[in-house]
Formats: sequence, C-alpha cells, structure tokens
Amino acid sequence: MGRGPLKNSLSGLLVFLVSRDAWGTKLTAAKRREMGGADSSANPGGGQFLLALAGLETAVLDACATEAEWPAQVAAGIYAGVDFAIANPAVARLLTADGAAEYGCMSRYERVIARLAGFIQVKAPIAKRLPGSTDEALVAGIVGLVGDHIRIGRVDRLVELRPELVLLALLPYLGFSEAQSWANRTAHPSG
Repeated sequence: MGRGPLKNSLSGLLVFLVSRDAWGTKLTAAKRREMGGADSSANPGGGQFLLALAGLETAVLDACATEAEWPAQVAAGIYAGVDFAIANPAVARLLTADGAAEYGCMSRYERVIARLAGFIQVKAPIAKRLPGSTDEALVAGIVGLVGDHIRIGRVDRLVELRPELVLLALLPYLGFSEAQSWANRTAHPSG
C-alpha cells in the first residue's frame, strides 16, 4: 500500500526535525544512536521517543510563533508543552527522566532538556539573567514538575500549574515583579 503525499511530507518533516539538535545542527548517525534514535536497534522505544519529542517540539514552536515578545513566547511555549502533556500523558512520560530511565537511556532525557533550553536561549536576554541560573536547570525543573504530576496521576493539576511555570521560567531574566506580571497576563489573558 502506497503512502499518500501528505504522509510523505509529514514523514519528511519528522525526519528533518529528529535529525537536528535544538540549534538546527545536523546530528550524526552515531549521535542519534547514542540519544536513542530510531536507527538504534539496541535501544527499544527509540522511534517512539523521537516521535514524542517531535510532537512536543512542534506544539511548543507553533505556540511560540504566535507571539511577538520573548516573555510571551516563553509563556506560550510552556502552555503548549503542558497542554501536550495533558493531552498525551503516556507520550509525555517518555520524555521525562522516568521514561528515559525505563529504557536505560538518560541521554534521551538530557536531549529533551537541551533542546527545550535551546528554544529559550534563542531570544533570551542572557545579559539580564541572574547569576547562578542556567537554562538547562530551569527547563529540567519545569519538565520534572510536569513529569511528577503525570507520574502521580495529577494531570488535572497541570492546568493550574501553567502560570507558576511561566513565573519560574521568566524569573531569572525579568525579576519577580515583571515575571509575575507575565504569569498573571497568561493566566488571565483578557485581564
């Protein structure tokens, strides 16, 4: 049975997305195998992981593209990522530290963290970041909180957690008052 043109184009996009790191640099076959890529027969679930990662990244990047200001992009990305986790808790679990540990591949988890941190770093006001904070630690904390809620069956609480995650993500760059303002704006967009 042949593949239709839409399926071919989606497959091509997926191959492109999973063949690059967070900064768009092409990954080597060895690096993809190390990270649990689909071409790694020694690492079960690799293809599922790459599909989950591509789905999450697509949701986040599409949401970010709808906003003009960097803090709004971060907020939109967080909301989209959390909404992705709510809609796909089993898929989102593959992207957490628990999911990576299940397959014995922490490099998968590290890849998720690095790629999502890369999205923040693209436009982040690095010069304004408070000393001692890193984007990877920030993203790991957010992914950890979302993953914990999924693991303990509190997916319903994730909607309420979104503004808090926005505050957490923006705090090192904007300080408390401005980060809180953005968190409040995203929690109550009409107010």
